[in-house]
Amino acid sequence: MPPLSELRVLDHGHVWAGPLLGLFLSDLGAEVIKVGAPHRRSGVSIGGQQAPVGSIGGDRGSTAADDPRAFHGLDRGKKSISIHLGDPRGRELYLRLVAQSDVVLENFSPRVMPSLGLSYDVLSEVNPGLIMIALSASGATDGPWRNLVTYGPSLAALYGLKSLLGYPDDPQPREDTADLDPTAAGHAFIALLAALEYRERTGRGQFIDLAQGEATLQRAAQPLMDWLLNRREAGPRGNRSSAMAPHGVYPAAGTDAWLAIVVRSDAEWAALCQLAPQLARPEWSTASGRLRDQDRLDDAVADWSRNYEAMDLSVQLQGIGVPAFPMMDPTALLIDDDYGALANVGIDLSAEAVSSVRGGALYTGVPWKLERTPAALSGPIPNRGEHDDEVYGALLGLDEAARAELREAGVI
Repeated sequence: MPPLSELRVLDHGHVWAGPLLGLFLSDLGAEVIKVGAPHRRSGVSIGGQQAPVGSIGGDRGSTAADDPRAFHGLDRGKKSISIHLGDPRGRELYLRLVAQSDVVLENFSPRVMPSLGLSYDVLSEVNPGLIMIALSASGATDGPWRNLVTYGPSLAALYGLKSLLGYPDDPQPREDTADLDPTAAGHAFIALLAALEYRERTGRGQFIDLAQGEATLQRAAQPLMDWLLNRREAGPRGNRSSAMAPHGVYPAAGTDAWLAIVVRSDAEWAALCQLAPQLARPEWSTASGRLRDQDRLDDAVADWSRNYEAMDLSVQLQGIGVPAFPMMDPTALLIDDDYGALANVGIDLSAEAVSSVRGGALYTGVPWKLERTPAALSGPIPNRGEHDDEVYGALLGLDEAARAELREAGVI
């Protein structure tokens, strides 16, 4: 049985960070109910409001439940309800649902839920054990950035992370994946587990105000501390490290073939020089010497590495204790034995987990590999409002006539 199977979550997730947190909880067994509005498109995940099911967002539409594409969205395994929270009847219905839930998650700006009369103070009066987790851009603390609405790329620029991307003396702006969203979702997941443990001991819930930008500042800890302590302004340095050399991505034999190599100590450098005697120069025998001469050092390592196939050289380097791994595209990853072995650990694809999973197909995996309580693919992406009758009927006790009346009024 998955570890969070007794948990009920109301998921207001939008775009990436919120829906991804809901996906983590769903894959680990929680009953996650996606909350959307009946009168307009809302709660969209990455891919766009009309995204095909093959992307990581969008309703399942007409895609069959046993189609592997139906399991790759951020809302897979969730239930979906529609409810008009701006209508007093919808708000009252929602509060009844909150009373029977464990977690509310959202990643709106801090003004949204209070503007609906659904702040944590209100929800906790209905359910003192409720845990509410909010993943706004900059947190709900009063300040000039409080109500900012951002996406990952603009938020990374706001917190200075963009200034660290790229290569030294390169005027070309560099972009990366908007990974503030998944980084925040991962931090939020751990915070939520801690809150659940606290509630188990005390019976009390809590409000977790997680600023996505602040959660991601750990990636810039060194340049941030260097500025605070020494007033040195960091800039882009490519793949290099301030403490290790060589530290980079080097060419291998073939077209657009590369591998990462990192030397963490003088002992590892000596081992590398046994494999590549042409690199054994007295001035590079110490870390300080290698750091002072990184341009020539990187050129020498590249001249050596480009004569070898990336995977073969990576295996040789790993064999002598030097961290190395080839750059791999999706096709190479899929046929890699080590990656395949890791991907097949800790997820339940049995018929008992979900009868519609197609054997032999590839599915997006789960980060946490648990042997005794593996994660499970519990269902495909739902269609909007697909579980209205189940949630409002079986859970809240509204009969068919009452549901029809609310549906006619646009409340659900």
